[in-house]
Amino acid sequence: MKFPIEQKFKLSDGFIEKYKTMKPNWGFGGLGEFVFMRTYSRLKSDGKNEAWYETVRRVVEGIYAVQKQHIEDYRLGWNQAKAQKSAQEMYDRIFTFKMLGSGRALWSLGTDIINEKGLTESLYNCSFLSTQNIKDNVSEPFVNAMDFLMLGVGVGFDTRGAGKVIIKEPKEKVETFIIPDSREGWNESVKLLIDSFFGGGNYDFDYSVIRPAGAPIKTFGGVSAGYKPLKQLHDTIRKTLSSSIGNPITETNIADIINAIGVAVVSGNVRRSAELLVGSNTEEFLDLKNYKKNKERAKIGWASNNSIDAEIGMDYSDVVKRISDNAEPGILWIANMQKYGRMRDTEANFKDKRVIGVNPCAEITLEDKELCNLVELIPSNHTDIEDFKQTIKYAYLFAKTITLLNTNWSETNKVMLRNRRIGLSITGITQFIAERGTKELKQWMADGYDLIEKYDDIYSEWFAI
Repeated sequence: MKFPIEQKFKLSDGFIEKYKTMKPNWGFGGLGEFVFMRTYSRLKSDGKNEAWYETVRRVVEGIYAVQKQHIEDYRLGWNQAKAQKSAQEMYDRIFTFKMLGSGRALWSLGTDIINEKGLTESLYNCSFLSTQNIKDNVSEPFVNAMDFLMLGVGVGFDTRGAGKVIIKEPKEKVETFIIPDSREGWNESVKLLIDSFFGGGNYDFDYSVIRPAGAPIKTFGGVSAGYKPLKQLHDTIRKTLSSSIGNPITETNIADIINAIGVAVVSGNVRRSAELLVGSNTEEFLDLKNYKKNKERAKIGWASNNSIDAEIGMDYSDVVKRISDNAEPGILWIANMQKYGRMRDTEANFKDKRVIGVNPCAEITLEDKELCNLVELIPSNHTDIEDFKQTIKYAYLFAKTITLLNTNWSETNKVMLRNRRIGLSITGITQFIAERGTKELKQWMADGYDLIEKYDDIYSEWFAI
C-alpha cells in the first residue's frame, strides 16, 4: 500500500454519542484505566488526553481507512453503508472489552505515524530475525532488530550465523559520522560500527546533534534519554568484536550485540524491549546466563529469554540443570514446528516448512524476517459462544487488515505478502474456567479456530489477497 493513506473513514457521530457517557468496565480495581491513560491515551489538539471512547474511535476509523484504501486502490468495490455497519460492530466489541487490538495499535492507528509516515511495523507485536545468512550482510539482522525494537516490536533472534564470518581489524583511516537525531540515525550508526569489523569503513561518532535527556519525543511520546544509551551500545559492540579479531564470530558475540541493543532501546525510552534468543545445545550457549562464569554478561544478558533448538531424543541433562538454576533455557523443537501446522495436528503436513524461529513469547512460529500482529479475544466477557463467534469475525478482520500495509523492509514484505500471518490470542482464561469450566473453553477454542479458517477464505477473497 502506498503512503500517505489518502482515504478517510468516519464513524457516525450519532452512533458515537451514546458511548460518551458510558462507563467502561475497566476491572482490576482501576488499574486498567490507569494503564490506558498512562500508555495509550494520546494528547488531543486541545491538550487533553483521549477518553476511551475517543481512542476506540480513532483506532476503528484507522482500521477501516486502511481497508478502504486497499479496496479503492485495486478497484474492488467499496460499500460505504456496509463498512459503517461493520465498523460500528467492531467499535462496540472493543469498547466493551470483548476484543482488543495490540497496545501498539491502540497507540498508532489513525495517526500520522501510520497514515503519513508509514511506520507500519509499529502495529506488529512480534518478529523473528535470523543470522543464518550473515555472510551476505553482517550488520543487517542486528540493525533490522534494532529498528523493530525501537518501534515496539518484540524480536526473536538466533545464533545460526556463528562461525560463518571472520571478525577483522577495522581500517586505519577514521572518518567522523555525525549521528542524526532520529531512529534512522541510531540504526545507521550501529550498521557502520558493526560493518567496520567486517571490511567496512572505520568511524568515530559525533553525538552532538542528538537531543538532550528530558527533551520530548513527539512521534512516540515520552522524553529523550539523550545520547548516553547509544554511546554505551557503541562501546559494548566495539569491546565485543575487538576481543575476537581474527576469529569467526561466536554465539557469545552475537548474543552480546543483540542483548546490548535491547538494553539501549529500553534506556532510550521505548517503554519495553522483548527479545528471545535461540541457540544451540552447547556449553557456550547454555552458559550465557551463568553469571558466575560470565560476570560481564550480567549487565546485558537479562535483555533476552534464551531457548535452545532441541533435537527430538537428545540428552536433556545439561539443559535441565540450567533450568533448575534460573528457569532457562527454554526448549524449542523447530523441526516439529516445520512438520505440524498446529500442536493438535496428528499427522505431519509441513504447512510451515519455512519457519526457523519464534516470537519472544514463543507462541508463534515465524520465518526469517517475518512479523505477526495479535488481537486479543476475551471469552469471559461474552454471553455465549455465538457472541464469541461474532467477536472472532471482527478480531480476524482487525488483524488481517493490518497485513494490507507494507513495511519499510523489502525482505519482510516478501514474507508478509506470502503469509500475512496473524494471531488471535485469548486472555481471561482463568476467569472463564472458573465460570464455565475447561471443557467448554476447549470447545469454544476448537469451534473458534474452524470459524477463523472460514473467515480467512471469505475476506481473503474480498481483499483479493
